[in-house]
Amino acid sequence: MRPKEAAEALGISERTLRALLPRLPCVREGGVVLIPVEQLREWLRDRVRAEGAAVDGAVEEILDSIRSK
Repeated sequence: MRPKEAAEALGISERTLRALLPRLPCVREGGVVLIPVEQLREWLRDRVRAEGAAVDGAVEEILDSIRSK
C-alpha cells in the first residue's frame, strides 16, 4: 500500500508514517514508495512483542521491590 493508505490503516498521520519509513519495511521503485502489507503486519507484531517484554520486565521489577519491603 502507499504511505497514505498505511498511515490511515495504522491510525497515524502520513507525516508520522514518513518519519517511520526508514524503520518500516518498504519498497522504493521509480519514485514510488510501497509498503507491503504482510511485512508491515510482521513489523508491528515484532514491536508489540518487544514492548510486551519491556513491560513484563518493568512489572517484575516493581513486584520484586514491593516483595522486598
